[in-house]
Amino acid sequence: MKGAPVVLAEGEPWKPRWELVVPLACGVLGWELAVLGLLSGGDPPPARVVAALLVKDAALLLGGGVLAVAGVRAYRRRETRPLTSAHKAGLLSTAFLLVLLPVAVGRGLVQRQLATPEVLDFGAARSATPPALQDDSRFLCSVANADAGAEDAPADTWADTAWTALRDALLLQVPVFPLAWLLVHRRVRTALTSARGSAFTSLIWLGTLCLWRASARPAPEAPACPPGIPVRAYAVSAVAADLVLNAEGDHVPQGVRYVLDGAGAGSPGEPLHPLVLRANLGECLRLRFTNRLARESAALHFEGLGGTVGGPARPRAFVPGASLSPGQALTYVLALPREPEAQGAYLLHDPEEGGDREARGLFGALVLEPAGTRYRDATTGAPHASGEGWEALIEPPGAPAFREWVLIAHAMGPPEVADVRSARGEPLPELDEMAGPFRAGAFGLNYHSHPQFERDEAGPGPRTPPPLRSYRDESVTLRVVHAGNAEPHIPHVHGWREAADEPMGQPHLLMPGGSLSLTAPGQRHPAGDYLVHCHVPNHTTGGERLTWRVIERPASAP
Repeated sequence: MKGAPVVLAEGEPWKPRWELVVPLACGVLGWELAVLGLLSGGDPPPARVVAALLVKDAALLLGGGVLAVAGVRAYRRRETRPLTSAHKAGLLSTAFLLVLLPVAVGRGLVQRQLATPEVLDFGAARSATPPALQDDSRFLCSVANADAGAEDAPADTWADTAWTALRDALLLQVPVFPLAWLLVHRRVRTALTSARGSAFTSLIWLGTLCLWRASARPAPEAPACPPGIPVRAYAVSAVAADLVLNAEGDHVPQGVRYVLDGAGAGSPGEPLHPLVLRANLGECLRLRFTNRLARESAALHFEGLGGTVGGPARPRAFVPGASLSPGQALTYVLALPREPEAQGAYLLHDPEEGGDREARGLFGALVLEPAGTRYRDATTGAPHASGEGWEALIEPPGAPAFREWVLIAHAMGPPEVADVRSARGEPLPELDEMAGPFRAGAFGLNYHSHPQFERDEAGPGPRTPPPLRSYRDESVTLRVVHAGNAEPHIPHVHGWREAADEPMGQPHLLMPGGSLSLTAPGQRHPAGDYLVHCHVPNHTTGGERLTWRVIERPASAP
């Protein structure tokens, strides 16, 4: 009868039919999700993370299946002898493997060629964690991600990259033979022929089921620190703040900032500073982050440090590493490195939404100190257990103590974006110098910006005490961090002795997200005032400058 399915008996001549492609691809996708669940400890990423990768995988697998079936059909045109189900499955799975191998290797080599190598220049973005598995996509999609499942650093040579791709292609091949055997079995083959028109619908249903399963899992519990290592805990929130930049009352009315929960708002008129946290090498950092903004989303990213994430309080519309809606919270757990080379400052920031909130003040820093370091208040010398604050006295074990400053260089964007206003509420003027137009007050250090035109109007001499003050006989470490936009900064201490062994006196290129540490031993320079500024003319004119005063230590000073 016309339209009736064609049923082939076992042992008759056989050519694979095209409807085998869809269930074969679906079966391999299901295998990938099973491997993903196994590698992620039963807590796979949510649907948003895997959806695009599943679509990419489906396209590759469907294309590979079509080529495999076409190859078998071409081969069977010359071979008419009957085959058993096992022979058919072996033929189909071998053709699929022959297609998958060059696709995987080619994808891996292209991925390697297009990858941007990490350059660890002085002042570039720091990374204290090895390039291990930190992205959920690396578990999924062995063809689209040639390094899937790798626990070591990415391959350094073309041969290593090709071998990694071959290994992952073989992992994908595991379910192909049993799937092919089922699909070419007489009864299954009959059902597939009958359901030929529903093949695409079955793929849609399988994808919907997989995505529903990934979305339906409960929010994960906050991860735990590894046993046996010291734990340091912080609770941080994103809050709205009118950021006052200087004594003239210039301010950012729509500012946002990170604050330490329970720290209070500070004394009236006291200058605001970005959040700076400290921890010691080898500790486990447990940080709970809450978005306390009324209407905006907010995020907190650690630049150069990897960890695990648990939460949020309300899991809907949340992807780890992305922005939190107002009222949401999550917990980061970071097992900090032990290597001394990891010492230094790391940027905390919100790069989401094109960096808009970061430009308005949502940034801070985490400083890693030597293992066993103790902190003291920079003014009183009293023990300071939490280590919070842009200025502190640092006492590393077995080494001389030093005064530490953390300065975060920031920019608020081009003049049409930077919303910097005077005390009367008027936008500060737009200026234009050799490097192009900019908004006065749009460049600063630690929420401090004093544009040149206001300094000229005020006359000589500072109107407020210099924010940076130290004693001549103490060592000072200046840690400068880049936040706010993509322009590089060139930090420099003007007036310091310019010599090869004096890092304070040399300009240094500071790239976005990067940091640098400059140390000045005590008694290396006379008492007096020095200018800490950016060598980019627009940045200094726009307000990126502070005064550092070196004084003799009084007899009663700590």
